Amino acid sequence: MRAESTPGARGPVFCGVDTHADSHWLCVLDWRGRKVLSRQFPADAAGYEALAGAIAAAGEPACIAMEGTSSYGAGLTRHLASLGMPVREALSPAGTQRRRPGQGKCDEADAERAARAAMSGSKLGTPKSQDGWVDGVRCMLAARSGAVKARTSAINTARSLLTTAPEGLRSRFRGMGGPRLMEELPSVRAEGALGAALGALADLWAAARDAALDMERAIEASLEENCPALLAMYGCGPVSAAKLAVAAGDVSVNLFFTSFAKQARRSRKGGFTGCANVFSPIPVTA
Repeated sequence: MRAESTPGARGPVFCGVDTHADSHWLCVLDWRGRKVLSRQFPADAAGYEALAGAIAAAGEPACIAMEGTSSYGAGLTRHLASLGMPVREALSPAGTQRRRPGQGKCDEADAERAARAAMSGSKLGTPKSQDGWVDGVRCMLAARSGAVKARTSAINTARSLLTTAPEGLRSRFRGMGGPRLMEELPSVRAEGALGAALGALADLWAAARDAALDMERAIEASLEENCPALLAMYGCGPVSAAKLAVAAGDVSVNLFFTSFAKQARRSRKGGFTGCANVFSPIPVTA
């Protein structure tokens, strides 16, 4: 681990954090843009405390730009926000500023780029809350997605086994659609090892189907309670509405969709990203 530091800065400081699963790299700049601190911290509770202490020792943080506030940096974001520090999301750089093929990744350089973005105020977003109702919807969406994948995988595996099954067994299920096939497969459970395997796949499919339906009902109930306007949108079912809510975040989701409805009436491609307060390569007026 390499670290650089200079004596504490006078006045406000601007910080950038490059987040990863096991460690975070912090870069601190003074108000003149000079590097005050560049250091790596572990991604755990002790590391969060040490990183926050390093920022406080360097000066008064005017802005902390962090990559991945909703992924690897979620825990650090919550910790710094609980201390009253101004955390912003460092958005992805434009294509011309990204690494070229063959160019290695440098966590220190990425942290400094985020710090300079914090200083300039460009390409910054508002971190999404990790403890509101939208985060609950996000978790349920992830669970439903896993259940849907398991359901599809069970159907595909059963079809694969039937492809090489004896003709007498294959002919019984020829031409059946996926759901009907899986509902009929338990009838061959007692017909040897192949029948037992097909029966087990049918059980897995049924469990995944029920789990996906349960999550979808829970998502719909949460949306009806917290943002019924989403479900009232034409052609917007519970899953699509949930994805829109997760994209917008729960800080201003109701205000967002009021604005988004106006953009949708004007049929602008960049309307969604513009209202969601994220960087969009497509101008709203394009």
